[in-house]
Formats: sequence, structure tokens, C-alpha cells
Amino acid sequence: MNIRFSRAASPLFYFFFQKTRLFFFAVLLSLTSVNAVANNFQIEEEKFRQLGNLVNTVMYMWNSPSGMSNDEIITLVEKSGIQQDSSEIGKVIKTVLYHLDSSLSTPDSKLPLNLVEEASPTDWEYLKNINVSRYFALKAVFIMYKTANAHLETSERLEYSIPLLYSLKQEALKTTNHHAVAIASIWLAMEYSEINQMKAVVEIEYALPFLKHFDKEYNLETALNKRTAHSWLADAYTNMDVYSRAVAHQRFVIEDSHEHNIATSYVYVGIINSLNHLQRFDDALTLVEEAEQVSSENRSVQQTLFSLWLKVSVYLHRDKQGDREKIAALTENLSHFEGITLPSNINLVPVLSAFKATYLALKGSDTKFEEAVNLLTSDFDSQAKRSSYSRFMLLSKHTLLRDLFTLRGNFKKALYHQHQYDFLKSQPNRSYIHLDELSIDSPLQRDITINKLQEMARLKDKQTLKLKAERFQAFTFALVALMSTFLLFWFWREQRSRAKASEIDDLTGALFRRAMFKEIAKPMSNNIASCLVLIDLDHFKQVNDRYGHVVGDEVLTKFGQVVRQRIRKTDKFCRYGGEEFLLYLHDTTEENANALLEDIKKSLESNRSWSATESTFSASFSAGVIQVKGERNINKIIKACDNLLYRAKSTGRGKIETMSFPAYLNENI
Repeated sequence: MNIRFSRAASPLFYFFFQKTRLFFFAVLLSLTSVNAVANNFQIEEEKFRQLGNLVNTVMYMWNSPSGMSNDEIITLVEKSGIQQDSSEIGKVIKTVLYHLDSSLSTPDSKLPLNLVEEASPTDWEYLKNINVSRYFALKAVFIMYKTANAHLETSERLEYSIPLLYSLKQEALKTTNHHAVAIASIWLAMEYSEINQMKAVVEIEYALPFLKHFDKEYNLETALNKRTAHSWLADAYTNMDVYSRAVAHQRFVIEDSHEHNIATSYVYVGIINSLNHLQRFDDALTLVEEAEQVSSENRSVQQTLFSLWLKVSVYLHRDKQGDREKIAALTENLSHFEGITLPSNINLVPVLSAFKATYLALKGSDTKFEEAVNLLTSDFDSQAKRSSYSRFMLLSKHTLLRDLFTLRGNFKKALYHQHQYDFLKSQPNRSYIHLDELSIDSPLQRDITINKLQEMARLKDKQTLKLKAERFQAFTFALVALMSTFLLFWFWREQRSRAKASEIDDLTGALFRRAMFKEIAKPMSNNIASCLVLIDLDHFKQVNDRYGHVVGDEVLTKFGQVVRQRIRKTDKFCRYGGEEFLLYLHDTTEENANALLEDIKKSLESNRSWSATESTFSASFSAGVIQVKGERNINKIIKACDNLLYRAKSTGRGKIETMSFPAYLNENI
């Protein structure tokens, strides 16, 4: 029995043994093949990484004064063997380098490359399967430089590059890779910034959460990184005068620079400028101290000079008691900085000529100050011609000249530069204005695409559905909260507007008497030389009697317009009576007040035509000016102004009488 069983079992056992051995051999062969494929993938990934880094090096350093020299880059290209490489990666990289070379090179400096034919779509697809983020970064570079070579004019390039980059973003969306989509979006934002700042902001904000920090090992796909995005957003919000948002992004740039040990004093210029506009001067001065510390740590004379300018700029904007003395002390002797030049690749104020003009605005003669202003203007204009950001430089020029002429007390020229700044700020870039109508980005289509991607994500992973639901709930709550906040803000603003309207005369735009006294109570208590002016329109009753009250109202309106156009925000204008007006001029001497009033009177008298009558006549006024410094009894001061106004009218009208309050008291004891 046992013998029979053993004989029967032997062939069966042998059969299963053979099958098992074949099975394990197949498994071993399969594992070996998988391992070989994995090893080959790692080799291709490393090759793609190294050549991607080479592309980034050429893009940012070829024919550039900073970074590697051209000879060093040529050595890298030759060592890479890219010219002889006929693989998919080699053909794509060679194609991109060829277009970079065509755009960046000169006849005397060219890369050692010869392109026979461009990479095919199949070659590009191969790279996409190796590393999707790097693929989209490389494709964006290819689109940018190929369109730049084909279309020399920027407006022509944008007509092609924007739709191509938009299509690239749609391709990235289909991968559901957040970093890949962010890369495509920020490259698209770079082009949008030429025609529409808001579109650029939308794309950058869309990309920002998924962008990575710069990594020198993967520098092509991290070339446009979180710091870049925050820097661009800060610039965009500054251009749109949304300084509170700009500050938040500028803080990130500073913190990131410190974290990566690349901080300089130049990185503080944006946030200090924004804080100056927000009148947060204490915060600005704190950051000036940080910039000075960074300059000291870097042992840089250039950065020390620039930190000094940052401090002066804060005092210029603040202009409170004692600031002018600080400015004079800081700018008086800068001979040890003579010959120092700031980096040419950073859009900065021509600091040395700015310092000289600032000092002469306070201490110099009219001739020397005019010469310094001409030099400063020339430096700004020449720097604007060399800069890619000429508009920014011209805006900075008019801002600084406005502040310098205000410092000098020449309010007419200060107003002129403010008007120039406002005009330049309001002008669109007409070269590209037609491109703003490119209808390639439909919000509805974007929503449909996102919904499709969400559906794909739900099918792949149920956890994604739960996460998205939680995010949607949070978004809904935030939206409701935002709407509630908006409604509350709207209600508060309406109430405030009504309250404000009740304080302002509709006819002249001047404050009523009670609102005026409330506004000037605090500034008059400061120990700063200021002037209070009582103005009376000459022969106004005769105008009403002869031409009618409609013409009289037109005269009052015209006078209000002329005054409001020439005074500063710190000055206050009040309708004191029927044709009497009260004017408070902050931080102004009686000489400067007299000059301003003469300018207002000249402008008013030059108007002889009135819409409500065919008759021609000119209006004028008389004024009494009292210079005060810390006096608080406004009724006594107004009475003194009234006496001087009476004196001005007694001497023939159209006159201005000025006197300091102490001198008036001595005269009337």
C-alpha cells in the first residue's frame, strides 16, 4: 500500500515542484526587471535635474554682471555633452537652450550649440512622465523665449505668450499636481503683469499656497518661488496703492531673506515706503534700525548709505516738530560717501544727489537748491532710461521732488509735482491696452474645470472628498463672515459719510465753524509756528445786488475750489460767515502764508468769465493773517485776525495784512 502510494505520488510531486520553480523564477525575473526600470528612472530623473539646473543658470546668468561668467557657463554646457545628446531629454534641453541663446546672446557671446531640429511633442511628453513640475517650468521658459525671439515688440509677444501659457496652465490642471499648476500660474502672472495688475495678482494668489521655497538642488522648478510671489504681490499692491496688503507680503520677503542669510538693507525699501504712506512712522523707524543692523553685519558701505536714506525718507514723510533738524543733521556732511554707487540691478533712488538736494532744501540758497534739484532730476531721468521699470523711477522722482519743495516751502512747485505724479499714475500703458481684452480666461470655464478635477480627486481618494467638504464649510463660513463684515462696514461708512457731510458746506467745500474748531484744536496746541487767516471777499454784496445771488454763489464756489486746490491735508478751510472764510495753515510762517494767499488771490482774480452771467468781472479778497505758536485761545486769535482784516480793507481792499500774535499783543496793549 505504501509502495503504491509513493509511486503514484512521485510524478504528482515532481509536477508541482516544476511549476513552483517556474513561478519563483518568473517572480525573480519580474523583480529584476522592475528594479532595472526603477534604476533607469532614477538615472533619467537625475539627468533631467542637472540639465534643468543648467537651463536655469543660462537663463539668469548668461551675459549678466552677476553670478557665473560666460566662460564658466560655456564649460558647463560642453561638459554636459548636450550637443551630442540625441535622447528625449537631450533634444528638449537643446531646444530650450537654443531659444535662450537666441534671445540673450550677442554676436560676440554665443553658446556652443547647433540645433538641427526642435524637440517633438513625444519628447516633451517623455519629460512630463519623469518630473511633472520640472516639465511645466521648462515648458514655460520655452514659451517665453520662443515668443520673445519671434516677436521683438513686447505687445506682439504678449498676444502669443499669454494664450500659450494659459493653455499650459490648463494642461497642468489636468495633472492634479498642485505645484505644477502653481508653476504655470506664476509664469502666466509674469506676462499678465505687463497689461493688467489685477489679473497678475489673481494668478499669483492662486499659485502662492502651492509654490515651494527656493532649492538650489532643484533650481529650475523653484526659480519662481514663494519669495518671488510675495515680492511680486507687494509690488502689485503698491502700484494699486493698497499699502496695507503690500506690507504683509514685504514682511515675508524680509523674513525669508533673513532665514536664507541673503538679507540686505535694500530689501527694506518697499515696506518702509508702504509704512510711510500708511503714516505708521514708528514702525517704519523700527525697520530702519533693522536695516542699519543688517548693513553693519554685512559690512557694506553701500548698504549703510542706503539705510541712512531710509531714515531720512521717514522723517521727510512724517515732518513733525524736530524732524527737519534731524534731516539737516543726517544730510549735512556725507563726504565720506563720495564716489559710492549702489547696485545697478536694483531700482533705487540716486541717493547721493537726493541727500544733497534734501540738505539744500533746508539750508541752501535758492541758486544752490535749484542746481541740486536739476542734478537730481537728471540722475532720475538717466536711471529711468536704463531701467526696465522706468515708470516706477519717474513716480519716485515726482514724489521726492514734491517732498523737497514742501520742505523748502515752495508749495506751488510741490503741488506741480504732485499733479505730475497723479497724472503719471493714472495713465495706462497704451502700448498694451488692447491686450487687456484677450478673452481666454472664462470664470465659468474655470469653475467647470475645477469641478471636474474635484470629481477626479473624489474617485481617487475618498479622504479628499471629506477634506474638500471641510474646506467648503470653512469657505462658506468665511464668506458669510465677510459679507456680514462688509455690511457692517458699509453701514458704518454711510453713517460716517452723513456725519461728514453735515460738517461741510456744499457750496464751497469748506468746513463749518464748529467742525473747524474741532479739527484745529489739537494742532494749534503744538509748539509749531502756524498761521490763522481770516478772509473776506471784497464788494461781495455789490456782486449779489448787481448780478444776482446765483452769480454770487458761483463766486463763492470758485473761491472754494481755488483754495482747496492749493492747501495741504494738514491745512483746514472753513466758511466762517456769508462771504468770510477762516484758513488754518499748519507749520507755516507768516511769510509763506502771505505767498500762498497772493497765489490764491492771483488765481481768483484771473477768472473773469462766469457761467451765470454774460458780464465779465473779477473777484478779489482781503485777509488778516496771524502767526501763532502754541496759543490756544482761538477767539482772541480770530479777533486779532479780524482787526488785521479791517486794516487791510481800510487801505483799499485786495490787501493782506500779516503779523505774529506776540507782536499784535504788544501793539495793542
